[in-house]
Amino acid sequence: MKTKISLLFFVLIFSISSAFAHALWIETASTGKKGQAQEVKVFFGEYESNEPDSAAKWFSNLKEFKLALIAPDGTTRVLPTTADVRFFKASFTPDQEGTYKLSVVHEVAAVYEKAKIEYYAFADVAVGNAKINTSFPAAAALTIRPDKHALTVGETSVHQVIYNAVPFAKQKLTVVNTDRKAQPTETDVEGKFTFKPEKKGNYFLEAFTEDKTPGKLNGKDYDKVWHLVTYTTEVK
Repeated sequence: MKTKISLLFFVLIFSISSAFAHALWIETASTGKKGQAQEVKVFFGEYESNEPDSAAKWFSNLKEFKLALIAPDGTTRVLPTTADVRFFKASFTPDQEGTYKLSVVHEVAAVYEKAKIEYYAFADVAVGNAKINTSFPAAAALTIRPDKHALTVGETSVHQVIYNAVPFAKQKLTVVNTDRKAQPTETDVEGKFTFKPEKKGNYFLEAFTEDKTPGKLNGKDYDKVWHLVTYTTEVK
């Protein structure tokens, strides 16, 4: 497997094999309209090198993921998905103004290199006069939380990374820009970092941590847990 540059920091720090370079992510337009269907795609693969895996080859139980939608009023439902060639697709039709939050929280059933893997993926859709949707699935141990949605070029926002309900302070993460180039950054003591897009298009944010708590999963022992979160957004 081709090593993903955006995870080199984590490989060096945690001695993780380059085989664990894949991520799960959500792509959708950052804005939507009431009464108009919104298309959503879920990918798995190497974002930076633009190499999504074939949906038919997703490993372990990854194809059993649940794509959740949290509406502006806080109601949550799971969107049905269907497999395409390189992704799974879904859609929903907004019926409220505000921000809709899409999320995937998935525990991989197979133990990989003595690690349990937890994937988290998030994206937001602003509809009309949208306020920030601060709702996150309780099962998501690692999250990336923006203070603004639907950004325009040159607009600054502050994102916060939260791990186990506390700020993920002084931790490295990666922003992949519209040219698929990684831009490493680091959170401050409050787990925050500044995001200022320079071009229109899709941006991919990624954070990782390792928990060295051992356990057993489906009859197999593991000695660590890998948490990988992505947040994707379209800049207008």
